[in-house]
Amino acid sequence: MESGEFCVLDSETTGLKSPVQFVEIAIVDAGARTLFKGTFKPGCRIDPMATRVHGHAARSLAGSPPFWEFYPDLLEVLWGRRVIVYNAPYDRRVWEAEVRSLGARGTLAGSLPAWECAMRRYATYVGEPSKRGDGYRSQKLVGGDHSALGDALAALRLIEEMAAE
Repeated sequence: MESGEFCVLDSETTGLKSPVQFVEIAIVDAGARTLFKGTFKPGCRIDPMATRVHGHAARSLAGSPPFWEFYPDLLEVLWGRRVIVYNAPYDRRVWEAEVRSLGARGTLAGSLPAWECAMRRYATYVGEPSKRGDGYRSQKLVGGDHSALGDALAALRLIEEMAAE
């Protein structure tokens, strides 16, 4: 928290089953300033369950650009920063799939460092044992509103709460 050299990324996606693509991404810095906020027109179907959660549907995203149009902007925002994500393994898998779909454009940009998972740290902070006996039970994001920006800000508040302890 003291260095402030991190950002919090959150996304909304087309669902949980492959193929999965981004429909919205927001990135905020340690001071809660919005570094990026945008919606994307996915190239695959949006699961109706996902639409019920985040409200994005094919019709509402029809005028949005595809992910690849904002990929350079996203790289510029993320480059050189610690990237913290609530449920980082999931978002990173979607990111990697989106970048692979770019072919040479994605390859030429290089790769980003590993993303840090705020959900795992928060689970440890809460300390509720896992029912499987290996570590701690994952916790839902507190205070989010299922928009990328709202959830990024909620994750930042949790990070601030944990840092204050």
